[in-house]
Parts: sequence; structure tokens; C-alpha cells
Amino acid sequence: MKLRLVSTRCACIPSHVPAPALLLLLAVCSAAPAAAADDAQPVFTRVAPSVVTVIAEVDGGTASGQGSGVVVSRGHVATNCHVVRDADRLKVQHGAAELSARWVKADRSRDLCVLAVDGLQAPSVRIRSLATVLPGERVHAVGNPLGFGLAVTSGLVSHFPTVDGERLILSSAAQSPGSSGGGLFDAEGRLVGLTTSVFSAGQNLNLALPADWINELADRSVAPPPPSDVPAAEPQWIADAVALGAAARWGELESHARRWISAQPTSARAHQELARATVRLGRPKDAEPALREALRLDEHSAESWRVLAMTLYETGRHAEAEQALARAEALQPGDASVAAARAHWLLKADDARAALSNIERALAFDPFSYGYWNLLGSIRRALGDSDAAQRAFQTALDLNQNSEEARNALARLLAEAGRADEAHRALATGRGDARTDAPTWLALGITDYNRQRYAAAEDAFRKAVAADPGFAEGWEKLGMTLARTLRDDELATVLERALELDPTLFEARLERAALRARRGNAAGAVADARQLTELAPEEPRAWRTLAIHSTAAQDLRTAAAAYRRVDTLGKAGVDDLADLGDLLDKLGDRNGALDAYARAERIDPRHSRMLGNLASLHGRNGDLDKSLAYLDRALVSDPRNANALSSKAYILLLRGQPAAAVSILEQAVLYDPKLANAWINLGHAHLRNRDVGRAIPALEKALALAPQALDAQLYLAQAYLGIRDAAKARAYAETILARQPELPVALGIATLANLMTGDSQRATLAFARLLAKDPKTANNIRAQAVAAGLPGATALPSP
Repeated sequence: MKLRLVSTRCACIPSHVPAPALLLLLAVCSAAPAAAADDAQPVFTRVAPSVVTVIAEVDGGTASGQGSGVVVSRGHVATNCHVVRDADRLKVQHGAAELSARWVKADRSRDLCVLAVDGLQAPSVRIRSLATVLPGERVHAVGNPLGFGLAVTSGLVSHFPTVDGERLILSSAAQSPGSSGGGLFDAEGRLVGLTTSVFSAGQNLNLALPADWINELADRSVAPPPPSDVPAAEPQWIADAVALGAAARWGELESHARRWISAQPTSARAHQELARATVRLGRPKDAEPALREALRLDEHSAESWRVLAMTLYETGRHAEAEQALARAEALQPGDASVAAARAHWLLKADDARAALSNIERALAFDPFSYGYWNLLGSIRRALGDSDAAQRAFQTALDLNQNSEEARNALARLLAEAGRADEAHRALATGRGDARTDAPTWLALGITDYNRQRYAAAEDAFRKAVAADPGFAEGWEKLGMTLARTLRDDELATVLERALELDPTLFEARLERAALRARRGNAAGAVADARQLTELAPEEPRAWRTLAIHSTAAQDLRTAAAAYRRVDTLGKAGVDDLADLGDLLDKLGDRNGALDAYARAERIDPRHSRMLGNLASLHGRNGDLDKSLAYLDRALVSDPRNANALSSKAYILLLRGQPAAAVSILEQAVLYDPKLANAWINLGHAHLRNRDVGRAIPALEKALALAPQALDAQLYLAQAYLGIRDAAKARAYAETILARQPELPVALGIATLANLMTGDSQRATLAFARLLAKDPKTANNIRAQAVAAGLPGATALPSP
């Protein structure tokens, strides 16, 4: 029986059925009652694992059709032959799996085929005999209509028409293109038939092949013919090798060359391509035997001699390499690649001038090789001719916009020339997936950093370390950018990474020393500074850093020695000499300090900090007039110098002018709110003015800035004692005594505060220590306590 398509490929009905029979079929279908769906879902759930999608492909992978199939035994699927008959290749989809298939049995007269599917793990269906199926019985069609996935439709068995002597099944279970080969199941999930044809003309008439026919295939089927033994076409050995080399697919070229040698062992070109691939894969020693064999087969191959020369050069045998290259040149005098190879070697040997003449010769032979223009750019750069190098790399990029070497080199040169915007435009050329190397991003970032475009610089440095996570300098420069944008938390991690990769990075260690100092780790800052002096003993910044951090750590001798080293290197500026003078003064070397200040004054007589330090020197030596004169000179140079203002106010305090001191100190803390010394002096001045209410906030501010400031704690203890807040006065006194147990002033405050709180025992203990240390001060404290009528005052022992 042959079926012809009536409306679609998967919707078939015999066109030769007599008109009365067709009308009868239509009448039967129209009389069928509407199908309920209450039992469709259980049937679908039971049989769906046994229903697959069949895909037919032609022309090496183009889909030509799709249908359905039913698993009828282990690894075997029944479907319609018209689904698979024109396919070059068959696939079966089962769930997420896509498996290869081939037809193994076919009864084309009945349009019934069986496929073998490798690796199919699916249950097979039970087959029900057609003789037991009755008209009006409920059936369910399961397949993949229209390719949207497995679906179920339900209907009734309408009739069993006989066509060409074969009894078929007619049902009202709807079908669509793609359903062909699917299953028609009864209410128990048994296979009644295979859905095969659709005819739509107001009513659905759907034909199915009886499932019985599957059991009859053993006697009726035809096996597929054996595959024709047509010899495969000879591979295009040379063309394929050229294409693989042009695409830089060196691993594939190696495999291709080995197959070529196996097929044609006497091909010199095959051995030559094998050598070329292994050289590019970084195995020059493996290349030499292949090249020697190529030259044994054809000693006049200039290309084999050239590749042998490159191989010998890579293995360090430069004299032999030059001999091989000369042989290649003799065989082919106009070979541009020979001149280019020699130019490359000369550049590596730091003979850029000789390399230039060779690459120019190569370009005369082949001016359209972008690789030669790249080499010319590198040579021009080595010669210091940046403009000519840029032109060469631009030409290479014009010849091949996808040349990453040219794009990166051009962008790097532009960035180094400070032309960051042009560098970014250069990087925008080429493919969207073009790779920019880490050194190029570094050069761009440095340019933006130097222009204080820190956001752009940070982006470039991040791209540098993303391109090469082991690029220590990229991490270092990223850290410098984070330091300028005050992001210390991330900065710590970045600097640790940089120094882990390269402990000799100067800038990274310099930044880490500063970071450690900001975080209160003075010892760590000094340790980093010492390493800087070991890394770069002739670098004044290293010694200056050691001096600064040693000063903060109160190691004045080390700091002074470090500044002297800066001076010995001939790099001492006025700041260095001013700081050196201050350190020498504090160490008791007044003459050395005056010498340093004199030299600084000769460099810049208006230098504000130097003048302030000179004022401190004379103040410590009791010459308040000279100290004040230097402070006034410092304030002429810098009227907003908070340190100078604070020192001037302190001298006024010493001279009994607290009101004038307050006015000056209020200016000082306005100009520098973080200067603890100015806040201490302001609190002291308010105390001297008997303005305790204003003294306490100033001193609390000072203590917040400098928690260990002993003078701030002492003035606060006195202030709280003055407003009779004995508890706070005693707390500050005890804090001081924990550091200086015999300080008379603190012992006196502790005595009075304890008497105020009624703690006579603690008062007596503090007073006894004071009496032993300073009887005169003890007598004054006892007199004050008795005069104030403090409980227990009279019980204090008399001096």
C-alpha cells in the first residue's frame, strides 16, 4: 500500500479511497462524541518516556524533516518510513539526550521503519493486537507535533478502513505535522498503532498503522544496503597546512602534518610543516629532526633551511643558525623572510642599527607584510625614534586591523608620549574580541595617572592585572592610584599582592610604609623604610622615608642619621635640613642644628617650617624674644601656619597674656582643626583665663586627636577639679599616674579629688607619695584642702 501526501508531508490519506467510503468516514468522525480529557494525563505520564523525536538531516547537518517514534524494544524505535527515507543522517532526541540513529528494518509498502539508536535508555511499550480494538474505544495520540515537544491528544476509534487490502485505524485523536511515527495508545498505555496521516476538511480524520505490523517486520522488512565503499578524496595537504598556519592553529597543524607524513612519508613539505608547528608550539628541539629529514628529501628547499635556522637560533646555536640562514639566502636571494629573520636576531642582540637595514630590505621585497612593519616599529623604538615607530605600527595596523601586536605597540607609544586619548582610540580598532596586553594597559594607566585622571588610570591598571594576574607592576601602580583616592582597605590587599609577586618593587613598598604609618603601625612603617634603603641605597626618597617614619616612632637618632645620608647624597632640600636641625636640637646637638638651619636659610630664607623650627630651638633655650622674632617671620611667609601660631600663643601664655593667646589659638585651630598641640594650648589658655567651660571642650578635642598627650590629660584633670567634678578629675589623674607614678601635680590632684569624694584612705595614700616626692607641693595641697573644708583634710600628715 502506498500513501500520498494530501495536505502536508506528515498529514497523509490514501487519495484513491472511493468517494462513498470517504463520505462514510467523514460521517463517522462527525458523529464521534467530544472527548473528555480526564484519562489523558495518566496515559501520557505512563508512555511519554517511550516516545521520542526523530530528526532527519541532509547535506552534512541541514535539518530536512522531523517526526516522532515509539520505543518498541531495547535501543529500537518504530516510526514512519517517510520521516527518514531521504535523510543522510538520523538523530533521535530523548529528553535532553541527542543520539545517533540508523534504520535497520523497513517495510516501505506499509510506511513502517525501525531505527537502531546507540545509547538509548528508554522503556519499550506493550503492543496490543488490532483484533481486540473496538470502534468507539477511547485512544490517545502521543508525539511531537510541530516540533514544540511531546504532547497528547485524545479521541475515539471511529472505523477500520481497508485500503489496498490493508486494514488501518481511523480515529478522532488530533495529529499535526511532526506527529508522524508517534504512538496511538489505549487507556492502559498499550500501543494500538503508529500515527501516520492527517487530513483536515472541517473534521479531523487521522490514520494510524496497526501496532501488529511491528511484529510482522521480521518477515516483511528489507535491511539497509551496506555502505558504499567509495574512496575518500585525497586531503588538500598543502592548502590545509597553509590555512592552519595562517590561523595560528599550531596544534592542529602538527596533527595535520603527522597524518600527511603517514600518507606521504617522502614529502619534504610535510616534514617542513611539522617542524614549523613544533617551533611555534615552543618545542624547537622536536623540530630539528623533522627539518633534517625534509632537507634529506630536498636539500634545495630554502624554506626548510630558513626554518632550520630559526630552530637552531631558538636552541642557542647561533653560529649554526647563521650558516643555515645563509644557505637559505643563497638558494633564494630575494626571500624577504630571510632578511626579516636576520633583522629579528640583530634586534635581540641590541644591534638595532644593523637590524634596521635588514628589515628595510625585507620590506623592499614584501611591503605588504604587516609582520615586517611591526618589526620595523620595534626597531625604530629601540633606536629612540618614537615618531617613526608609531608610523610603522600604524602601517601594520592599516594592513591588518586585527594585529594585536601593532595595536598594543601603537597604543603604548602614544600613551608614553602623553597622548592618552589617541592611545584609547588606537585600542578601539580591530575585532571586538581583540586582546590588549598588560604592558599596554600599564602605559595608558601611567599617562592618565600623571594627568591626575585617577578614575581612568585605575580602570587601565585593573585591566592590566586582569590581562596578566601575575603582572607585579600593574598591581603596584593600581595601589598608587588607590592611595591617591584614599581607599586604604583595598590598598592594603593590592600592595600585599604586588610585594608578594615582586618584593623589590620600590613604589609598592613606599606606599605600604605610608599606609602602615596611617594605621598606627610605626614599627611596620620603619621596617618597610629600612628595606627601601637596602633596595635603593642611592635613592634619597628611601632615606627620607626612613627619617620620617623613624621620627614618628620616636627614634630620633635613626631619623637624624637618615637625613644626614640624604645630605651626603647631595639631595638635601630645605625641608630635609629643617627637619634635620629640629632632630639635632632635640638630641642636644645645638651647633649641628644651627648649622643645618643656616644652610636651609641660605636656600630659602622665607621657608615657614624652617623658621618655626628655629623659633622652637631658641624657645627651648629660653630666648623668647628671638623665638618670637622667628615665629613672626614664619607668619609673614605663611599667615595660616597653624604650628607657628600655636607656638606664638604659647610664648604669650608664658608672658602672662592668656587673652591674646586665646585669640591667636582660635585662628590656629580654624586653619588646622587636626593640630592637637593648638587645641592643648587653647585649653590651657582658657584655664589661665579662668574660663573652665571653654577649656574643657578644647582639651577633650585635643585628647581625641592625641589620646596619649600627657599635658592635655593634666589640664583636663585640673579643669574638672575646678568645677568640682571629682570623679573625672581623679580618673584623669590616675591615667597620668599609671604612666608617671611620681608626678607631683597628678598626685596633688588625686589627693584633692579623693578627699572630695570622701575616700580618705586613697587620699592619704596619694598624699603620702606626694609628701615623699615634693614636701613643698604637699604642704600647698594640704593647705588648699583645709581651706576648702574638705573632709579628712586635717587628718593628712603635716610636712
